[in-house]
This record gives sequence, C-alpha cells and structure tokens, in this order.
Amino acid sequence: MNILLSILKVLIKFSVIFMIFFIWLRYYMASKIMAFLLSVLLATILLLVLYITSKSRKNLANLKSKERQEAEGMFESLIKNKDYQFFYSLVSSRHKNASKRRIFTLVKNENGTILLYPFLKMKPFEIDELLSICFQAKKVKADKIVILAKEVSKEAENFALTLNADILLLDQYATYEYLFKEYDFYPEFEKRQTKSKRGRFKEIFDYSFDRARTKGYIMSALVLLLITFLFRQNLYYSIVATILLVFALICLIRNPKSKKITKQIL
Repeated sequence: MNILLSILKVLIKFSVIFMIFFIWLRYYMASKIMAFLLSVLLATILLLVLYITSKSRKNLANLKSKERQEAEGMFESLIKNKDYQFFYSLVSSRHKNASKRRIFTLVKNENGTILLYPFLKMKPFEIDELLSICFQAKKVKADKIVILAKEVSKEAENFALTLNADILLLDQYATYEYLFKEYDFYPEFEKRQTKSKRGRFKEIFDYSFDRARTKGYIMSALVLLLITFLFRQNLYYSIVATILLVFALICLIRNPKSKKITKQIL
C-alpha cells in the first residue's frame, strides 16, 4: 500500500510539471506530438532535479501549519525554561518503570532500558553531543537511545547510522507528532501575540501553500486548461492555469512528508 501511495504521489507531481510545460510548448511548436514528447522529457528531468534537491532538505513530520507553529513554540518554551522534568512527567504518565536523572529519563520495559535525552538548546544537535550521550548511555547500560532536539544536523543523522547502537533522533516536529500527540501530553507555552512582517508573511505563505490546497489548485487549473483547448487564442486562461499549477507544485514540494516511524519509541 505504501509503495502504491508513493507511486501515486510521484505521478501527481509529474502530471503537474508536465502540464506546465505542455500548456506553453503546444503554443510554440507546430507538432502536438513533439510538444507532448518534449514536455514528458522536461518534466522527467525537472522531477529528478526536485528529487535530488529534496534529499538534502530536512523533512517535516506530517503536521499541519498550525501544528508546526505549536511544535516550534512548545519546544522553544521547554528550551527557555530548561524543563527536563516535563519529559519525565510525560514518560511516567504511561510507563511506571521510569526514573529521572538530572537531564535524561530512563524507561525500562520488556525490550530493555531506554534512555530519553532532551537536548534543550537552540543550536542544532551535532555529532559531538551524540558521542557524549552515547557515552552516558553506556554508563547506565541503555539498550536504546531516543534524543529529542529542536533541530538535528544531517551530519549527526548520518553518523548515528554508522554506530552499532539503537539510536532514534527526533527534531521538534517529530517530537510533537510522535510524543506529545501520541501521549496527549503537551507543555505550556505562550503564543506569540505580536508578529513581525516576516512572521505574518510566513503565516500567509503556509496557509496559501498548505498541502491540503493542492487538489483545489489542480482542479481549477484543469478547468482552465480545458478552456484553452476550446479557445486556443485565449492567452489569459493559459497564464492563470500555469500559475495555479505552479501553486500546486509548491504545495507538493515545500512540505514533503517524513517517513513514518513505525517502531515503538518508548
């Protein structure tokens, strides 16, 4: 099922890119077949470029725009207050065999001992911090390490894969989705009342290009595209259809969904 969904997402993205090229190539090429083939070629190339560039970007968890803002606000509040106690309270609400150390929390279950380490700093989580935590985990004989951080560097993620240890790195968005939401346990935080122009613009941008709006943009563009076939000389419909398809493409590529964490965290 997951493979079919992934194929469907790629096909949708390819179709949107193809239509953007085909709308205009058919105007400037006498042969519709050549316009079609060239659109397929260009769409394939651009899709590969987007795939390669997206691999280097950090994926957000599958959160809505409002939830992403809450995730950021909650984690910043925890960092500001250095509230390590919160994570012990969260864990102990479901796991009775939890014990708190100065910074981290230990959880014992049938799979062994899990070390939950909240990295409450504004800077990204790096390799040197990972090595330090691994050393602490070895001292307490932890079988698994779960690290929570505002942001995790790509270098730390890649380095964790090379270690012979069960390590799970969660950024602020994954922490919100897989711990706060899963346990229905949230830290208190103050919502920002005053927003800068940049903040307001980001809010409008997130609202306009939320993934849920993709379908509306594509359907509107298809209607206009159909009109362009009926009225070839009407350039206005082609322009608006192209803009809508570009909007749909932005929705598809700006918030790629991260891989679902299927294994149990704690």
